[in-house]
Amino acid sequence: MPKGAPAIAQAKSLPDIVYDHLREEILSGRIGPGEPIRQEHLAARLGVSRAPVREALKALEGEGLIIFRPRRGYLVTALDPDEIEEIFEIRALLEERGGTLAAKFRTQEDIEAVGDLLEQMEAIKRPTPASIARWAALNREFHTRLFQSSRKEHLCHMTMVLRDTVERYVRLDAATQGRVADAESDHRMIFDAFCRGDADATGRLSREHCEHTCERLVRSLRTRKD
Repeated sequence: MPKGAPAIAQAKSLPDIVYDHLREEILSGRIGPGEPIRQEHLAARLGVSRAPVREALKALEGEGLIIFRPRRGYLVTALDPDEIEEIFEIRALLEERGGTLAAKFRTQEDIEAVGDLLEQMEAIKRPTPASIARWAALNREFHTRLFQSSRKEHLCHMTMVLRDTVERYVRLDAATQGRVADAESDHRMIFDAFCRGDADATGRLSREHCEHTCERLVRSLRTRKD
């Protein structure tokens, strides 16, 4: 371990620790789209050898979060608005199905767990960088826990892989004034339908939520590009 490197807890394997750390840096936007990831720098910063770093990078590449370019190494994947729009189109289909099944099979335990996450999000009032990061993390947990109520493991997995692909763009969008309020209105309607066990409404609202997010995000990205 390099001298002066931060100590890392050994509860997980080193590749898993590096993977979790780097994945969060990408999803949070701390490492932006198109930025390089230097294996030797990352290994030194985390106080590990390059072997677990290589394993973590391969896993992230498999998820589409990073890409390898000859002579350039690994870069954080950059998506253009058309690609983001395509991903959201697929997400909308899957999340409609996930929401429908979640409302159909949910238990009281599911309702309480999803409701607790919603309350935590709604309790965040001041739009600071720290609070937006916290809200974004809760937002991801809210949707993950909702779809887990469907009891469809593969559907949940595919949904979350697609969500992770665009998560960093969604977090950037959340920092724009008014975005959180718009999202929370959607969340409350989805949760109310979920509580009622209204499968059709939960599915439809989940799809519309995806569509609303996509419209706002793509419009914002295209405006910045212009």
